[in-house]
Amino acid sequence: MMKRAKVTVIGAGPAGCVAALSLHKLGHEVEVYEKGHFPRYRIGESFLPGTLSILNRLGLQKKIDAAGFVEKPSATFLWGQDQAPWTFSFATPKTAPWVFDHAIQVKREEFDALLLDEVRERGISVFEGTPVTDVDIADPGRATLTVRDGDASRVVECDFVIDAGGAGSPLARQLKVRRYDEFYKNFAVWSYFRCKEPFEGDLKGTTFSITFQDGWVWMIPLKGDIYSVGLVVDRSKASEVKELGPERFYRETLAQAVRATAILGDAEMIDEVRIVHDWSYDSEHFSGGAYFLCGDAACFTDPLFSQGVHLATQSAVSAASAIDRITRHEDEREEVHAWYNRSYRETYEQYHEFLASFYTFASFTEPESEFWRKRRISESDDARLNRLRWFDRLVQDDPENPTTSVADFRDRASTMIAIGRHQRKELSDEFSESELNFARVRWISGLTKQLNRITRLKWTGDEVRLTPYYKVEPLSFRLERKQVLANEDGADMIKFPVEEEQREIFRRVLKETVSYKTLIKQLHDSGLGELSSQIVIRLMEAGLLSGYDKNDDRVVVQDRLRFDGVGVEYEV
Repeated sequence: MMKRAKVTVIGAGPAGCVAALSLHKLGHEVEVYEKGHFPRYRIGESFLPGTLSILNRLGLQKKIDAAGFVEKPSATFLWGQDQAPWTFSFATPKTAPWVFDHAIQVKREEFDALLLDEVRERGISVFEGTPVTDVDIADPGRATLTVRDGDASRVVECDFVIDAGGAGSPLARQLKVRRYDEFYKNFAVWSYFRCKEPFEGDLKGTTFSITFQDGWVWMIPLKGDIYSVGLVVDRSKASEVKELGPERFYRETLAQAVRATAILGDAEMIDEVRIVHDWSYDSEHFSGGAYFLCGDAACFTDPLFSQGVHLATQSAVSAASAIDRITRHEDEREEVHAWYNRSYRETYEQYHEFLASFYTFASFTEPESEFWRKRRISESDDARLNRLRWFDRLVQDDPENPTTSVADFRDRASTMIAIGRHQRKELSDEFSESELNFARVRWISGLTKQLNRITRLKWTGDEVRLTPYYKVEPLSFRLERKQVLANEDGADMIKFPVEEEQREIFRRVLKETVSYKTLIKQLHDSGLGELSSQIVIRLMEAGLLSGYDKNDDRVVVQDRLRFDGVGVEYEV
């Protein structure tokens, strides 16, 4: 009989509910404690396809479809003064039933209540209006919580605790692990407008992100002809908010964003103005002993690419899978925590890097302002970024590879923008997602041409090793041991697991002259199929492989900006 863990989840938002549903799916006992009462208001209305994928595999597809949320096919950017619009399309091959080519836009009070109702319907105990006031994790094998139930307090004991309590996380505060981000010193001011959807074609349902001199605007269409419209501005504007009052500041600042107001037209504001401060932070660590931090309890970057709810749900599945693995293999507790901390941090840093590149790009196109000046990365010595591994890789001294430079950093955003750029200068219902195909094909063709120039591949190091790593199985949500490629210095590529047969193929690179085309054919024949080129590119990005042409000159392949939740390669 399988050993069951008793797990207490703090918070009933998306992270808490997905953690509870995942643990229930894995056969564990769960209780959820929520300080508030549902339905309750939350910001964060725009999702990524990967979030739908997780919910689909948890059995919520019918309920989500029945709720009639706005379908989100893409994210569209008016990014940089005088720049043509560009669209990040979610179109992708449906390689599995849980791969999605769209996301949804939701009213969070409705969506969160839907999730919590599902948790209850599956027999999971939920305690609303029951805040957690203390968490004792002194014993690494158990946790003891104190909860306030009405006027009384009681003690709850469990094997593990997941803190999904959002920005007000009781455990993160108690552990004192939160670190505020010096680069994303933003705050948001937002409200809602009654505004009929202005587009009927492929822009229908898209999220708009629109730069202006003092920041940028989000525009999210919700059902019922409602638009969520938010301003993201520098924290130095707080004194101006205090002087003018939130509503006047919001209206006067929004009026400066003329491309946003053109979409709104004469739409009526129908709600109060809300503000959130101090939103960008991470944690020194995300788990240990008997506890896991998930979602906003652990970290939050910035709303630009709508990743907040996805990071919450992905970390929730990962925490549940980690608890299940430890319960079945107690001797692996430290290894599993190491995996959770590393995988979570790398996902968080992918978003951080992605956003920083787009902020840097816009800072060179918008008029000089405090907001854009502070969000430009132009120096290799930037104290705001010195604890981030992606920045360390960016500024490493590698004269043979110009893609590891601050100068290249802006170009990464430029490349992605070029792939999604509209053919018209202004937003238009004539836009079709298919018009992006030419730029995509041209980019893929250019990349393939570069790779095919490689006549000699070089492995970094003297050994090709297989090192253990974990992966979440996509349907069972079990955390299973896999192997990934590494060298003797600890450099590795963790995205794709491989077997001994593939290791032998890469060992030949140490001994023989192997071209890119030859390597791809060998990997393809070994059973990796279409993944072969992706694995080689990832190894190059990880610094484990480099390529040289017939003149023995280094072939430079620009590192791609990546993040989880879109495409076909979801992390969970």
